[in-house]
Amino acid sequence: MKIAAHRNGKWARVCLTMFLLSFGGPAVAAQTQHKPSAKSSPREKEDPLQPLLVEAKDDINKMDFAAAIEPLQKYIAERPDIPYAHFQLAYAYTGLKRVEEARAEYSRAVALDPKMAAAYLNLGLVLMESDPSAAADAFRHVVELQPTESRPRFLAGLALEHAGKFPEAIEQYRGSLALSPNDYEAHFSLGRALIQTRDAAGAEGQFQQAVALRGDSVAARLGLANSLLAQKKYDAASDALAEYLKLKPGDAAAHFDRASALLNLDRYDDALAELERSDGGAASPADLMKMRGEIYIRQKKWKEARETLAQALVASPKDLEASAWLGHADIELKDYAAAVKILRSVYAQNPQDAVVLRDLTNALFLNEDYPSALEAMDNLAKLEPPAAGSWFIRAICYDKLSRVVDAIEAYQKFLDMDNEQHANQDIEARHRKAALEKELKLDPKLRKK
Repeated sequence: MKIAAHRNGKWARVCLTMFLLSFGGPAVAAQTQHKPSAKSSPREKEDPLQPLLVEAKDDINKMDFAAAIEPLQKYIAERPDIPYAHFQLAYAYTGLKRVEEARAEYSRAVALDPKMAAAYLNLGLVLMESDPSAAADAFRHVVELQPTESRPRFLAGLALEHAGKFPEAIEQYRGSLALSPNDYEAHFSLGRALIQTRDAAGAEGQFQQAVALRGDSVAARLGLANSLLAQKKYDAASDALAEYLKLKPGDAAAHFDRASALLNLDRYDDALAELERSDGGAASPADLMKMRGEIYIRQKKWKEARETLAQALVASPKDLEASAWLGHADIELKDYAAAVKILRSVYAQNPQDAVVLRDLTNALFLNEDYPSALEAMDNLAKLEPPAAGSWFIRAICYDKLSRVVDAIEAYQKFLDMDNEQHANQDIEARHRKAALEKELKLDPKLRKK
C-alpha cells in the first residue's frame, strides 16, 4: 500500500522553465546579452559611414532599440560584409523581442566572422526557448572558441536539457564544473538532469553540493528531497523536506510528499499532521483522503479507514487501489457481504491482482459462500502456489459442502505443509480429518460426493 511519493518529472520541468526565464527565453532583454563592444569597428577611422554606427551605438546604450534599427540598416546596405554591424543590428532586434530577425543577423555576423564568440553566445540565448537544439550548437561554438570558460559549457548544457537531450546536457554540465567546481547553478542543473535520467544517487550528490553553496536555495533543497524520495531514503527525505518547508512553509505538495515519507517510516501521527498542512493545496482531495485511509489501515483503525476511503472513492470512483483497501476494511469490520461486492468489482477489472483475489477469497469464505470461495482459490492457485493456510480454508469449504474425500486430502495437505506452526489449526485439522475418515468407513457412499 504505497502512494507515489515524488513528482520528479513535473518538478524538473518547472525548475527548468524558471531557470530559462532568468535568461529571458526568446524575449531576452538586451542587457542580458553580450553587449556590442565599446571599441570602434575595424574601419572606424577611415569609414565615412561611421557616424551611423556611432548613432546606433548611442541609441542602444539608451536602450532605444527601435531608433538604432534605421542607421544600422543604412550602414549594412552600404557595408554588408561588416560582422560588427550585423551584430549590433541583431542586438537591437533582440531588445525589441524580434527573435527571428535577431537570429538572422547573428547568423550573418558569425558567417562573416566565425570567431565572433559574442555573436554565437547571443544567438544561443535568443534561441534558447524557441529552438534549444540550435541554441546548443551555438553555445558549442563558443566552447570551441573559449575552451577555458565554464559559462558557455553551462549554457550548452541548459539548452540541451531544454531540448530533452539529457545525457549530452550532463556531459556539458560536468565540463562546466571541471572549470568552475563551485558553480551553484551548474551543480543544481546537473542534479536536475540526472533526476531525468533516473540517476537519483548522482543527483543527490549534486543537490548536496548546491545546498552547501547556497543554503537558502529552496529549489536545491527541494531537489535534494526529491532525489532522496526517488531512492526511497525516506528518513533522509523527511528531514530534507522539513528543511525545505522552513524556507517555503506554504508548499502543500511538499507537505504531502513528507506525509508520504513519514507513512513509509511508520510514523503515522506525524504523517497525519503533515496531511493536515497539505489539505487544500496541490494534492487532490481524493489523494489526501486516500493517504489518510491508508494510514488508518496501517493503524488498524478500520472504521476510520472505511469512512475515509469511501469519501476518497466519491472523489475518484475509478481508483481500484482505494476500492481494494475499502474491501479489506470491510472484512476487518465483519461486513463480509459489502467486502465481497466491492472486491468482486475490483477483481473483475484486474484479474491478475493476487492480493485482491486473496482478500476476495477470504470475504467469500467468511460470508459462507463456500462454492465461490473454492472457485476463487482455484483462480488464485493460477497466480501463486497455494500456502498452507489456503489448504486449511479449502479443507473447511469441502467439509462444509460434505465433499468428504476432498476435505480429507486438503486437511492432510495443510498438515504436511504447516509442520505444526499453527497449533490451533493443526489440532482442528487432525480432529476433522480423523472424524471424516471414520464417517467414510461407516458410509463408503460418501466417496462419490
